[in-house]
Amino acid sequence: MKERTSKITIYDIAKVLSLSASTVSRALQNNPLINQETRERVKGTALEMGYVPNWIASSLRKKRSNILGLIVPRTSMYFQSTAISGIQHDAHKYGFSIVIGQSDDTVEMEKELVQTFFSLRVDGLLAVSSMFTTTYEHFSPFIRNNIPLVFYDRVPADFKGYTITGDDFRGGYLATEHLIKQGCRRIAIFSGMLTCNLYQQRLSGYKAALADNNISFDEQLLYVHTLTSEAATIAAQELLSQEILPDGLFAANDTSAVAFIQEARRHDVSIPGTIKVVGYSNDQSSRIITPSLTTIEQSGYNMGQKAVETIVQLINSSETKDVTKNFVFPVELIPRESTEGKNN
Repeated sequence: MKERTSKITIYDIAKVLSLSASTVSRALQNNPLINQETRERVKGTALEMGYVPNWIASSLRKKRSNILGLIVPRTSMYFQSTAISGIQHDAHKYGFSIVIGQSDDTVEMEKELVQTFFSLRVDGLLAVSSMFTTTYEHFSPFIRNNIPLVFYDRVPADFKGYTITGDDFRGGYLATEHLIKQGCRRIAIFSGMLTCNLYQQRLSGYKAALADNNISFDEQLLYVHTLTSEAATIAAQELLSQEILPDGLFAANDTSAVAFIQEARRHDVSIPGTIKVVGYSNDQSSRIITPSLTTIEQSGYNMGQKAVETIVQLINSSETKDVTKNFVFPVELIPRESTEGKNN
C-alpha cells in the first residue's frame, strides 16, 4: 500500500512562495487586504501542492463554518433536484457551501444525517423530512442549541419552527376541480403516505373540491402508496381491473401519473378519452409523455432560494421578528393533453 504523504500546511505554502503564513491564510480566505494577483498565486500553489484546509478547526476558531447541511429524501426526484439548484446558487451568493445528505426516504437514515451534520458544526440545517417522519424529536440537537433549522416542502407534524412549503391544499383542489370541469364525476386519487404533511394537504384539497361540487368521497378510489413508478404501476393494475373504471385520476406526483398512463396504454384504456389524468410537480416527464400530462406547477428552484434566504437571515441576525416563519408558495395548474375533452 502506498504510504500517505504528510499534510501540507499553510507554512509549507508560505515557504515556497516566500510569504508569511498570515498572508497565505488571508489569501486563501479571499481577504480583500491581499491583492488579487497574490490571492490567485497562493490558491494556485495550494492546489498544486495538494493543500486541504482544516475547516473544522477553522470553524472552531471563528465559531462559523460557512457550511449549511441539507437533508433530502432523494436527489433523483425532479422537484428536489431543482430545489437543490436554487439552494446551491443562493448559498454561494451568500458565501456558504452546501453538504448534502440523502435519507432515501427512511427515518433511520434521516436520524443519522442529523447527528452527522450536528457533529460537523454546520451553521444551519435545511431539511425535507422523509415520507414516514412523524416527529421532529431527532432534530432536537439543533433546536436545543439554537442552530437555525428550516424545513421546506415536507414538514414533520406539529413542527413550530421555520418552514417553506407549497400551497398543497390549493394544488389538490385545483387538480380535482379541473377534472370536474372536464366532465369527470368518478375521480380516483393516488396519494403519498398520509404520515406526510403535503399528501395530507393534497388529499384534503381533493376532498374539498369534490364536496364543493356535490360529489361524495369514495374510499375505494383512494390509493395510498409511496408514489414510486413501481408502486403506482401496481395501484394502476388494481384500479384498471375494476368493473367500473373512474373517469378521472389525480396523482399526487408526476412519477405516479406517468406510470398510470403507461399502464393504461398496456390495458388499451384511452387517456384522456376514458380517463383524464392530472399529476403534480411539472417535472420533465410530464412534457414528454404521450399524451402530455396536465399537472400542478410548484417551483422547486424558487423554494430552494427562499429556504436559503430564510436560514441565512436566521444565522446572521439575532432579531428574527422580520423573518417569515411559515412561507407558502402559490401553485398553478398547467393544462395539457391528458385532460383534453369535453370543455376544451
